[in-house]
Amino acid sequence: MNKKIFFVLIALAASLLLFGCTQGGSTSANTFKSVDNSICTVDGKPIIRMYSTNTCPHCLWIGPTYDEVVKKYVDQNKIVAYHWEWIVDAPVRSGDDLLTPQNEGQVPESETKVFEQFTPEGFAPTFVFGCKYYRIGNQFEQQNDLNAERAEFERVILELLK
Repeated sequence: MNKKIFFVLIALAASLLLFGCTQGGSTSANTFKSVDNSICTVDGKPIIRMYSTNTCPHCLWIGPTYDEVVKKYVDQNKIVAYHWEWIVDAPVRSGDDLLTPQNEGQVPESETKVFEQFTPEGFAPTFVFGCKYYRIGNQFEQQNDLNAERAEFERVILELLK
């Protein structure tokens, strides 16, 4: 083996031992990023959003948990929540709000703008909580830990409700 390659491998192994390695998942809370926005509301209630696609396996994994958590707060009349799902294989760009059946057929332009503001690359799933906190992707999927995802969603919602 070439000495340079050997040295690089040793340095990489030492770095991993000293500093650890993550594979895109986090095992601690605070997985959402905060932005310096005022909280977006409807009738004084924070707007909580999930953006997904119908072909995204990561969206399918987390979608029911997100829906369950936000439905609890919607039923208590504390938040307004959407779960926008773009239909990838549709002939025109279309989508549905999986939480509100009357919002079927088209993701409103205003919601598309929010999505593009927080993820210009168009990654899914994307979560935007109150326009103050956002996260792209699932943080606990590698560990298959829906309880950690649930706890993190609740933590951020409660932060917005303070």
